[in-house]
Amino acid sequence: MKLSKSIQADLALVGMTFIWGSMFTIVKQSLAQVSPVLFVALRFSIAAVLTLCFMPGQVRKISGGTLFRGLLLSIVLLGAFIFQTIGLRSTSAAHSAFITSLCVLLVPFLGFLLFGNKLGGQTLAGVVLATVGLFLLLVNMEDLRVQPGDWLTLVCAALFALQIVLLGRFVVSTEYRPLQLMQMAGAAVLGLLLAPALETPFIVWDSRLAFYLLFAGVLATALAFYVQASAQRLTTPNRAALIFSLEPFFAALFAYWITGQVLTAKEWIGGILVLAGVLISELRYGSHKPEGTQTSV
Repeated sequence: MKLSKSIQADLALVGMTFIWGSMFTIVKQSLAQVSPVLFVALRFSIAAVLTLCFMPGQVRKISGGTLFRGLLLSIVLLGAFIFQTIGLRSTSAAHSAFITSLCVLLVPFLGFLLFGNKLGGQTLAGVVLATVGLFLLLVNMEDLRVQPGDWLTLVCAALFALQIVLLGRFVVSTEYRPLQLMQMAGAAVLGLLLAPALETPFIVWDSRLAFYLLFAGVLATALAFYVQASAQRLTTPNRAALIFSLEPFFAALFAYWITGQVLTAKEWIGGILVLAGVLISELRYGSHKPEGTQTSV
């Protein structure tokens, strides 16, 4: 039986989310051998070169508007990855994944602030659940402290949410392929320029780091963001948001496979409440698609 295009798009987003979920543990382990901003810059450089190789004709389609929108998206996207990568130095891969998943919860609020989309009771209920979940997930009950990396990752989640909202508006009037090329190229150039200003770059090459960088650049960046932009034209924001909420579970699975890291019962309860908040917030959009809104991570 032939699957509909919308189901094919949903399955593509599931695969993309699975890849993204694996990246938290991979990045965490890579930071022992490479400085965080340089890692992000190299990741986007690989993605930009690959995107250009597969879509060289898209360069001619970059108009002034596409250039501006692509650069804006690349600044927001690069900032999100820098905060996430630096945050992983002082938080666990599972915690980073759960916090990053809050970007889906923040999308309706940014839509309201930027474009006047209405907020309903279900969104507010989702915020309450997510707040309680974050407390259980992140706060050590003995000393009530939150790790610095957790706060950095919260900034990352806000920036990812902004990228989602902006991309959703831009693809309405801009062809997604040249926009994708500008996102990757802009983030790569800006990352390489910012690395020496934000840190003392270092890298210790070996086969494992080379594999991690190729995995991050090819699959988790070039391919994943292309799939995101393409698939979300064929599915609803609600269904995409539900799919993206799988990311922390995939991340926890990879953390268990690679490092043997296991969440405590309290942390699992907190993570489930965070996801419940995300789902409740997004389900209110199940019956319609707000104009200019799309979803991604």
